[in-house]
Amino acid sequence: MSPVKKSIRTQLAAHYAVIKNIHIRDLFIQDTHRGKNYSRHLCGLNIDYSKNIISAETLSLLVAWAIASNVEESTRAMFAGEKINVSEDRAVLHTALRSKRDQYLKIDNIDVIAQVHAELDKMEQLVISIHDKSHRGWTNKSIDTFVNIGIGGSDLGAKMVVDALVDYRLGETRSFFISNIDYQVIESLQKTINPETTLFLISSKSFHTIETITNATTLIAWMQQLGCNDLHKHFFAITKNRDAATEFGIKPDNIFSLWNWVGGRFSLWSAVGLPIALAIGFDNFKGLLTGARAVDEHFLQTPLENNIPVILALIDYWYADFFDAQTHAFIPYDESLKLFPDYLSQLFMESNGKSVDLHGHFIEHKTMPVTWGSTGLNSQHAYAQLLHQGTHLVPIDFLVPLTTTGNRKHHEILLANCLAQSRALMQGATHTDPNQHCVGNRPSTTILYSALTPHTLGALIALYEHRTFVQGLLWQINAFDQWGVELGKKLAVELYQNLTGKKVAGDLDSSTQNLIELYTKSRQ
Repeated sequence: MSPVKKSIRTQLAAHYAVIKNIHIRDLFIQDTHRGKNYSRHLCGLNIDYSKNIISAETLSLLVAWAIASNVEESTRAMFAGEKINVSEDRAVLHTALRSKRDQYLKIDNIDVIAQVHAELDKMEQLVISIHDKSHRGWTNKSIDTFVNIGIGGSDLGAKMVVDALVDYRLGETRSFFISNIDYQVIESLQKTINPETTLFLISSKSFHTIETITNATTLIAWMQQLGCNDLHKHFFAITKNRDAATEFGIKPDNIFSLWNWVGGRFSLWSAVGLPIALAIGFDNFKGLLTGARAVDEHFLQTPLENNIPVILALIDYWYADFFDAQTHAFIPYDESLKLFPDYLSQLFMESNGKSVDLHGHFIEHKTMPVTWGSTGLNSQHAYAQLLHQGTHLVPIDFLVPLTTTGNRKHHEILLANCLAQSRALMQGATHTDPNQHCVGNRPSTTILYSALTPHTLGALIALYEHRTFVQGLLWQINAFDQWGVELGKKLAVELYQNLTGKKVAGDLDSSTQNLIELYTKSRQ
């Protein structure tokens, strides 16, 4: 750690020793305008972080830490296409996926913006051909069902967005997402869809992911058994490995490109987002991109002290490193965002669940807390008890729309519950019966939005993406690799050989060997 960072860290520790004994409700007494002073507005999002254990001095010291952590320089480097993914020697350019057509960025002598928009144009052509019914299946029936076959970053982001924007769905269409290798999922799908009117999207960056390729192979065989004599009308691929997709049997014109500089969990803006565009139409998909681009511009151009993704990441760092907050909850009071906590869990924990720094050294400080959550009213009757009276400090993000197209009374009860939870967690309640006493001082941030439009959702996702990136910089880790995930994949391939009798490994631990023997006996 540099002398400058050591000095700031010492000041933060001294400041923590003081402010940890100050109740949030007292901060509101000291500043009667705290609610507005600690709120920001961005792209249809209203972010209120006033119910956090922070003061002006806290933020000033944290911004100094961000400066010393080279947040500004690293942000510019990312947007410029420098290879900031140091462990894989790659650029990180999910922001380029929502760039304007007239922008220019050259990486390894290739104009990546031109590449991006060529794929977007190709996506638009397919979407139009599906919805104007010019693209038809092998029995000449129009397509009304979309099945995405992928996993992880090739599944969860697109699934979350399609689910969130159900009010924008075009026509009488349906979407399904197949990720689990469990055959029950395939059987359920086969009973539900009409194969003659279904489009399958095989989404795999490497085109070697065993779950995805196995599921795709099974569904192709099923279609052939049913008499499909033109698979090219039904199967498309999204990948960076065009050769593998072609060898698999996908027609070259049916392959959409990905690039090394797009990480899976940051890829929904690319052709991985085809399920989104097919469900809500390409104009709405462009609205998603536009919302994200507006946040990109804010993130790149706004000074750190007013930069919303930076401020939120600094608060995350404050709780994890000084308050020893080991989890962080995300609670949307919006049924449309019921998959958002799952998406954020992948985004945050796959990005920043690391124990090695940017220079390849093992680190001793805390990094990413466990992230989790579910929809609001359900959470109140499940784990909210722990949030109010448990022994753990759990920072929370509440998300809630200000307006709805549904029943007004229902929405007002929903909104009242969200605001009540954040106030109760902060304020607490004094009671002579210790069983009913709530100490309060439980921090939260509330994000309100007028309505969940494609533009607003795009902005919200980009806000969390950049927050993730800044967290990594503050902890000095690479947010864009996932070697832990790769280890599990490698071992799964080896153990599959053991389970099927194609290989007998002699170096297995006794537990794994015993479990394999139990499976072998069950087959006899």
